[in-house]
Amino acid sequence: MKNILVVGSLNMDMVITADRMPHMGETINGSGFMTVPGGKGANQALAAARLDGNVKMLGSVGCDNFGTELTDYLSAGGVDTSPIKKSEANTGLAMITVCGGDNMIVLEKGANYQLLPEDIRENTDLFIWADYVVMQLEIPTETVAAAAKCAKDNGCTVVFNPAPVENFDGSILKWVDIIVVNEHEGGVILNKRVNTVDDAKRLVSDFSAQGICAVVTLGGNGAAYNDAGEVKHCPAQKAVVVDTTAAGDSFIGGMCVALGEGKSMEQAVLFATKVAAIVVSRKGAGISIPLRSELNKS
Repeated sequence: MKNILVVGSLNMDMVITADRMPHMGETINGSGFMTVPGGKGANQALAAARLDGNVKMLGSVGCDNFGTELTDYLSAGGVDTSPIKKSEANTGLAMITVCGGDNMIVLEKGANYQLLPEDIRENTDLFIWADYVVMQLEIPTETVAAAAKCAKDNGCTVVFNPAPVENFDGSILKWVDIIVVNEHEGGVILNKRVNTVDDAKRLVSDFSAQGICAVVTLGGNGAAYNDAGEVKHCPAQKAVVVDTTAAGDSFIGGMCVALGEGKSMEQAVLFATKVAAIVVSRKGAGISIPLRSELNKS
């Protein structure tokens, strides 16, 4: 089993379900309010740990109750949280409205933006320990760039999830080995429309031309990916969709665990697709992520 270091965000998700999304200036009734530990980085770390990965998390939380709850939750899930920084800023928050199995999210960066390039330099030992380094864009882009460079300098495989894509900085790609994007993110980065599986396959080929192994997730249409130079498609697993929150993050966690176990990209994507199918059938972010034992039964 390889070592996985996740460098990224930790948020407390505040989730409410509604029959429809409100219009601007409109107030509507919702139900089922929950506070759920989340953040793309935390979700990816927790998914990898619950699937029996050896995982450490480098991020930043506030010195508040949410920060304590997040780190305790990850620790209980098997993530080594000792590298997580405590900041004077409030812990990051995500306001999530769920409607018909889809979601709309507003983020408050908080302590996530207190994770700085100097924190990367002060934690070089983590990158020496790691085999895979996983990053997203809910922390400062300069911190992501510093982490990607440090990872490459120490021989790690860099896995990059450029979300939210509005924070994308193309210069980071020179350090990236594997990029995982959904159809929107991939289309924005390469300035192309992605409406079909064939479109997604062409995106995979375009990333390959830049020397990057790409996985393009397509929700109910599965994923297109590069497997040892061959562009392939993995159909989605059947699932009753309840809430898509953390599905993409869990896909990445599952994929990294499988690759760390020596599986091919084809096997890793299939495993990750099974993980995501379980996640979308449940409500909430971290609480929806399955254990490895649940995958073994499926």
